[in-house]
Amino acid sequence: MPEAGDEAGLAQALMSLLEAHPSLDPLAGMVWIALRDWGTTARGLTTAQLSRRLEVEHALIRRAAADLEALGWIDSQPAGGASPALRLTRVAVTDDCPANA
Repeated sequence: MPEAGDEAGLAQALMSLLEAHPSLDPLAGMVWIALRDWGTTARGLTTAQLSRRLEVEHALIRRAAADLEALGWIDSQPAGGASPALRLTRVAVTDDCPANA
């Protein structure tokens, strides 16, 4: 989970995102915010990294990532090797995709 001091900011960011996109699943919102805050390199983050960092089952992170990819907010590629993980990166911002939400 995020550092103790970050929880309030994370909760506020999630609430803002869900207000702007009420049909968005809350876990998908958390994945989006995590990619925004932690996936700052061009390589993004893997679903395995997000699973460990958010302390959420890997399958649930993959499902949330699939929702975000269907919306066109992220791109996913196999992480490599025999791993079931996906490498997630944010895509260019569009009108439907929040920039800093």
